[in-house]
Amino acid sequence: MAQSLGHGKTTSAEAFWYVVGCVCFGASYFAKIPVRKALSEYGLVTLTGWQKFWYVLMNIALGSGYLSKVIVKKAMSEIHAPVGEPGMTTV
Repeated sequence: MAQSLGHGKTTSAEAFWYVVGCVCFGASYFAKIPVRKALSEYGLVTLTGWQKFWYVLMNIALGSGYLSKVIVKKAMSEIHAPVGEPGMTTV
């Protein structure tokens, strides 16, 4: 049974600020990559070739990608689904 984290929709204001953040040297895009890596290790998303490439470069730069991913994985490991939620298990 597939699991779902929610709707994942962004508001128009969030989309605007994400684009503005990407224009500034891709800061928003690069901040998203360690989060996607953590999600991929839970089997929730798949990284693109470019995302894998940039993640490796982030790790070469003093491990910044890895350290960011660890924080996200720790937060995700502390998420507990409500009891009785179909398709979800508690940790």
